[in-house]
Amino acid sequence: MAIGMPPETERHRYRVPVCFATQSGGTTIDCDSEGGNPFATALIELSSTLDVGIADFPKSLCELTAKLSQDRQTPEWVGGEPGVDWRISHPSIGPRNRRTALVLIVSDYGASGSASLDGAAWDELRVSAMLARNGFSVTQGVDPARGDLLAALDAFGEASRESDLAVIYSTGHGYESGGNVYLLPGDYPAGNGFTAEELTRSAIDIARLAEVCSARILNLVFFAGCRTT
Repeated sequence: MAIGMPPETERHRYRVPVCFATQSGGTTIDCDSEGGNPFATALIELSSTLDVGIADFPKSLCELTAKLSQDRQTPEWVGGEPGVDWRISHPSIGPRNRRTALVLIVSDYGASGSASLDGAAWDELRVSAMLARNGFSVTQGVDPARGDLLAALDAFGEASRESDLAVIYSTGHGYESGGNVYLLPGDYPAGNGFTAEELTRSAIDIARLAEVCSARILNLVFFAGCRTT
């Protein structure tokens, strides 16, 4: 089995490639030496490396994230195979390679009673800047309630249909239940607990992020939140 890859049955649950910042049951670091998640730090560092194509990217991202997090985080790739050669680094930006990205961050959990994530807010700025430098038209969503999250995803789904490459980067508190990974919105009712029913009703399944990506050549989702159970 390749590094950071789950069993075949789990990989097929996602329509497009999804990279989680940690393995099932794992937690992520909100603030590393760069002020954010080591996963984001690794992604930004690799984006400036011209010779890391999509064939090597999963392994490189897993190894660098593990190193930066002192082995607390080992990213896991699930979903479909990319199918094309691709690099985040994009020195030649032109109309024939249209790129669109959504950076969807939840850092303020004051409404839900959960701890806020200062590092996530910093990652929203630096990941957005990295994607913009590499030719992506970036839409940013910060601290949205569940309704705002869903609206942003629907709008991105429409925009990505006109693109060649589409990327979603998302982080916030994450929770895993029954094999499904969820992003908790800023208004998630933490007092109600984390049953499968409550998560389905009040959180966002990461599979939903994968479903809306509809670019013509390549779609990728990065989720930097925890996968606690």
